[in-house]
Amino acid sequence: MLRARRERTSGIWKPASRFACIFVLSLVALTVVWPRIAGPYAVAIEHVVRPALHAVEATDPSVVHRDGSEIWIYRHIGGGRVTPVVWFDRYAFFAIVPLLALLMATPGLAWRSRGLRTLGALAALFLVHVAYLVISVELLYAASGTRSLEGWQLMVRVLWEAAPIGIWVAFTAGAWRVQLKRWMDGSKARCRAAAPIGASG
Repeated sequence: MLRARRERTSGIWKPASRFACIFVLSLVALTVVWPRIAGPYAVAIEHVVRPALHAVEATDPSVVHRDGSEIWIYRHIGGGRVTPVVWFDRYAFFAIVPLLALLMATPGLAWRSRGLRTLGALAALFLVHVAYLVISVELLYAASGTRSLEGWQLMVRVLWEAAPIGIWVAFTAGAWRVQLKRWMDGSKARCRAAAPIGASG
């Protein structure tokens, strides 16, 4: 009985350890190269945020300016003058790093499937980042009036923080179901093989 339980635990522990090791190593490697990725990623964000703000603002008060890997939002105040509203540094988009690390560590995916899921997940996170910038700016404008929008701002922040995990789960849930079933079946087979002859149940 004790041996069978040990076999079952070992059957899950080994792939879980492998997942954790690959995730940590990928996270460290991607963190090191992130400063090189942040600039081009900010360029892509800038190109989409500018028309997105133009589409949602009736009077076009916002001016988008990128400085390296930072994105600054300014507001027209009249007379051709602008004032800074908010800025997003390169770590505002750092969620791409843990998302990629999670996708790299996810077991049981063929190269083609992993590549397609990674592209889809990155596209989803990119849209989340664009939406976060646009909504944050508009909430700041609205909060500058008489309304208190702290609750909405907090909710948007929480959703933004949780986005990488949610996207990863959405794109890999099927693969995890298959892997967990395979591990459980393998554990049961090892337990049956380890059971004494004549034992039942």
